[in-house]
Amino acid sequence: MKAIIFNSGLGSRMGKLTKNKPKCMVELYNGETIFERQIRILSECGISDFIITTGPHKEQILEIANKYSKLNFTFVENPDYMNTNYIVSMNNACEFLDDDVLLMHGDLVFNKKLIDKILNDKRESICLFNEKKDLPEKDFKGRFFDNVLKEVSISIFDDDCYAFQPLYKLSKNDITVWKDKVSEFISNGNTKVYAENALNEVTDKISIYGMSYKDDYIEEIDNEEDYIRVSNEIRFFDNREQEIHITSSYDQCLKNILDTNDDIFIVSSKTFSKEILNNLKDYNITIFSDYSSNPKYEEIKKGIEIFKQKKYKTIISIGGGSTIDVAKCIKIFSTMKNEYDFLEKKYIYNNIKHIAIPTTAGTGSESTGIAVMYYNGEKFSVDHSSILPDNAILDYTLLKSLPDYQKKSTVLDALCQAIESYWSKGATKESKVYAEKCISLILENYEKYLNNDENSYKNILLASNYSGKAINISRTTAAHSMSYKLTTIYGISHGHAVALCLIPIWKLLLEKSKKDIKLTDILLQIAKFFETDNISDSIKNFERILNEFRLPKIKINEDELSILVNSVNVERLKNNPIIFTFNEIENLYKDIN
Repeated sequence: MKAIIFNSGLGSRMGKLTKNKPKCMVELYNGETIFERQIRILSECGISDFIITTGPHKEQILEIANKYSKLNFTFVENPDYMNTNYIVSMNNACEFLDDDVLLMHGDLVFNKKLIDKILNDKRESICLFNEKKDLPEKDFKGRFFDNVLKEVSISIFDDDCYAFQPLYKLSKNDITVWKDKVSEFISNGNTKVYAENALNEVTDKISIYGMSYKDDYIEEIDNEEDYIRVSNEIRFFDNREQEIHITSSYDQCLKNILDTNDDIFIVSSKTFSKEILNNLKDYNITIFSDYSSNPKYEEIKKGIEIFKQKKYKTIISIGGGSTIDVAKCIKIFSTMKNEYDFLEKKYIYNNIKHIAIPTTAGTGSESTGIAVMYYNGEKFSVDHSSILPDNAILDYTLLKSLPDYQKKSTVLDALCQAIESYWSKGATKESKVYAEKCISLILENYEKYLNNDENSYKNILLASNYSGKAINISRTTAAHSMSYKLTTIYGISHGHAVALCLIPIWKLLLEKSKKDIKLTDILLQIAKFFETDNISDSIKNFERILNEFRLPKIKINEDELSILVNSVNVERLKNNPIIFTFNEIENLYKDIN
């Protein structure tokens, strides 16, 4: 099967966004262009032959296509793109439409699972409609009879018409019938109509069945308003479609994912190096382990230098949150032209594949587009959707060897993340579902987990993953912001520090909720997760859990208070349900015990 993508239009309604580029070269939320996204998804779904029609700035499209050495591209120019519609581009490409095809417009943004559904559907020819959407005023509608397409038009609004998107799977016979009618239109001088005008005249000769996309995503981008909306909406579908593998054998899972011909760059602690070398002995691998538990930019830079030597296309991270964060940073920094562009957050999308394998159950970093490193002694957050790992392998057997303190602190990290996510200003219905699942799984399993009951490992690892998914949407709040300097000064783990901060913050939120009904409702819902209808009791239940863990106590010195207060990330505080003053933050630190 071939894919034909129509990229010959002007995109004039996009304004300044397409002043010097074709519409398909506009960048989406993660820095990936519409064209790159289409090629990536289609190739991952098994399509390797592409017919691309071009109009203005065709050299930009060719430059991107040249990056895909394993794919075949045929380019068909429409020199008269200023004065004709895409029916002319289709006619110009007729000689190459000699197989089953996936036909689409170049301004379409869609999720990967939709393409999988289309290609795996046994029906030879398919088009897309959505019975749940209102009929668009100025876009395509499709008319159907017995679920077979009869007409495509902008101007139809009858009861048998539905919202429609111009992406078709067509058999060789059906595309032949359509393209012959297109050629007839062109011969008669009909060059300023849609190719669908020709299709409407042959729908009685072919059968294109309707497939609903109500549970998936596909939208076209016609103007700047569409661009902003679609770029924001598709992010959530992409996050949901991250491939999660739950297994008891990460090496076997890797073998099902990896191409044995690829050189692989692995970020992992020295503890795992021997095991990795033994399990992946059939692959060409390089292991990078030269980083600390709070990774510094200088350490990451060493990894980048090694990574660039072979221009690796695949990174695997095996370790805790810091290990996964190092791999994320290497991925995104390795293609930057200026070494210090990361300071200005000039992040650029790249298609380096990252497979993350957590060996702890805490941050859920394997399912976030967030990483943390330290630059000049200060915590620096890297936040970009393109660093969300492509695959997350959750091998629960890897939790067996964790030291007791690490098990306790990582469980606390996941639990605190979920609680913070739930009350975060950035919380959504989806993030709250993930947060609730995390809290419930931890409360049901933490005692068994700490007593080394192997049946609990899978649930705890899942809980951690849910916490990562939750904060990837909502982000964390004051407790996380206040925790980082505690870790640096007092040498305690991150999860331990967050838990210590969470208790006084929770108490202050309870006090402030007396004048805030919305916050009261949120805290009451969290209380229910702790099997109580009383907010104060839910805090006591959390304190009880923390006391059960018997973690080392810390004593905050008066002369360190100003250092701690000044270290708090103001941006993260904005995500707190209530904005705290710096005096309140100082008192919160004083209340830690």
